[in-house]
Amino acid sequence: MVRRVGFPADFLFGTANADHQVEAHDPGREDVWDLWERCQERIPRGRATDFAHRYEEDIGHAAAMGCRLFRFSIAWSRVEPECGRFDAEVLAHYRRVAECVERHGMQVMVTLHHFVWPLWLERDHGGMIGEAFPDLFARYADRVAEVMGDRVDWWITFNEPSQLTFGYIKPWWQSRYYMPPGMPRGASVDSEAKAVGKLVPNLFRAHARARRLIHSRRPGSPVGVNPLVTGFPVWLQKLMDWGACHRALGEALFKFTTRRALVSEKSEVDLVIGGISAADQTRFEISHPYVRTGKAVVVRSEFRGEGKEALNGLRVGVVDVGNQAESWRRDLPADAQVLIFSNYDEARSKLRHGGVEALYGDAFYLMPEGVNGLRVLLGDLTEEHYVVAAAHGHARLMERVNRAIAGLRGEEGDWPDHPGMPPTSVHEVFRGGDSLPDDLSSARGVRRVKRRGFLRMGFRRDAAGLSADAPAPGLEMKLARRIAAELLGDPEAVEWIPLDPAERLTVLESKSTWLNWAWRFWGTTSLIANASWWYLGTSGRLPEELCPAEAVGAQDFIGLDYYWGLPTFGLHRFRLLEEAAHGRFLRAPVWPRGLRNALRRLSGWFPGQELLIVENGCPPEAGGMKRGDYMDAHLREVHAALEEGLPVRAYNWWSITSNREWGHAFDPNTDFGLYFVDLDHDPALRRVATPEVERYRQWIAGERS
Repeated sequence: MVRRVGFPADFLFGTANADHQVEAHDPGREDVWDLWERCQERIPRGRATDFAHRYEEDIGHAAAMGCRLFRFSIAWSRVEPECGRFDAEVLAHYRRVAECVERHGMQVMVTLHHFVWPLWLERDHGGMIGEAFPDLFARYADRVAEVMGDRVDWWITFNEPSQLTFGYIKPWWQSRYYMPPGMPRGASVDSEAKAVGKLVPNLFRAHARARRLIHSRRPGSPVGVNPLVTGFPVWLQKLMDWGACHRALGEALFKFTTRRALVSEKSEVDLVIGGISAADQTRFEISHPYVRTGKAVVVRSEFRGEGKEALNGLRVGVVDVGNQAESWRRDLPADAQVLIFSNYDEARSKLRHGGVEALYGDAFYLMPEGVNGLRVLLGDLTEEHYVVAAAHGHARLMERVNRAIAGLRGEEGDWPDHPGMPPTSVHEVFRGGDSLPDDLSSARGVRRVKRRGFLRMGFRRDAAGLSADAPAPGLEMKLARRIAAELLGDPEAVEWIPLDPAERLTVLESKSTWLNWAWRFWGTTSLIANASWWYLGTSGRLPEELCPAEAVGAQDFIGLDYYWGLPTFGLHRFRLLEEAAHGRFLRAPVWPRGLRNALRRLSGWFPGQELLIVENGCPPEAGGMKRGDYMDAHLREVHAALEEGLPVRAYNWWSITSNREWGHAFDPNTDFGLYFVDLDHDPALRRVATPEVERYRQWIAGERS
């Protein structure tokens, strides 16, 4: 007999969103992520889901599923547009949102800092590492509590505080910071470690002081945080927790793995140019972007018809390279007959001879200079930036590539499709910055090229210059020659290594990858994935220099976010965690059991405190598991934790609707919504229920087994 899975009567099922991801951009009240998205050439939020005007609809949908908890966040930059000036109307708006949640029979959970803060804080006060930050944040929290504290049931001060460290440090295998503010170009490893050494205690102080002021206005109001917890085997988690409690060891490891202590990987080619997207890479060194492009559909010039509907039922060729296997399902009609090709020359030939009626792919390769007889039917379907790639350990070589990109841009004059060289931090926007010092990266790749006397350049067979359709040198061939001139003083010192599109990255793999694998694994787990340092601090396990005494015990519940995990037998797949860090969640590793392990561990640290799963969710598919199955598996683990006697009080599904995922392109990789909203193509921003809406309703009603 199948047993229905029931939850306690007072258990809180809920859902959530976040201000920057769902509220429309306001040019007069920008937050630091608005500036970051612009200067890093990321996708801006635009209208997002227009939650500020549609909140009643979204809250109503949550209530209709049976939710009893709704989480939203407050935009500090809107509440306090200038230091010390609070906007009463904005605060009144957020109070109305909370009242709407109450009217629908749900409890209110408010987040005060969901990855964003005002520009004035960063520009004028040093941001979160500035001395004034804890008191400025506490003042803001106090004003919010004054206006709407009687309508808030649960407070979150900082969303995923563990992730905020990656605005100040970047692992050795990354050329960019994951999030703002970033460190100025040329910042040393010691500077990064020092910045994190200021950030962590500042976050603890700010949280403790905000909690104290909230309690002074609303005694007993539960205040906490929600670190992002990654599931690891118990033995590994204990090892990481031990390392987190020994700051000197952690700093030494960080500096060691960042300062050339790793093998420079030696591959078949020095560099690869050829349709490599900046958003696709975590395994290699990459340059600044050299061109901006996107997905498009081309047809023969005589084709009759316009718009997406003109492709209904037709044969459409797709070049199966990079992310196109995923994106064409979104961009083409469902009844289009898709034929797969391995390169653009073959695909264009088929189009000319009537084998297909249209081609889908990267606009940059669909119609290179010299190709005639075709026209664009659909353009600007996505926005992507192409980069040059090298094997790991060649950051100095990539610095020379970046100079060549800047130089070629100057030679070509107005280069409208070139995204420029984005700054590494918002402070470069405010004040300017310097280049990377020589002692921070290996120059072995540069020396190898100079000894040889020529550059081995991996280059696509179907790119302009090698393509039969476009034999004249195109932008990428010009760039390759410019790189040779930068390195060797001779633009002709290039050996061209023709590559099939599908193998353009495999030639960068090297025999030394296994050694770097070990260091990457430890760097990923100890520096990126281990969020336990927050609760190690509030439980009194961290040194006081990291967690001041005022923050020890300063929490009223145990909040956590859980998405991904790796069991012992899956640790070899750790790179997939990096994929998730870059917004490629379809490949993220799923391990539901890790959630129960985390609940058990944290409950043991804080006996008697309630556990709240503040976020859990996934895109339509992750790690080979469909979203509905992911929901089932994780809620069964929550139920099992309750049966063990763990005091789990709430579970929030992230998120109620599709939203803007922190500068990433909107596609299946980044869509966690129970209600789908076509952010790029639907001006009405209609909310369309996914099958998981009914599934979640069944869980809440106790109808799932």
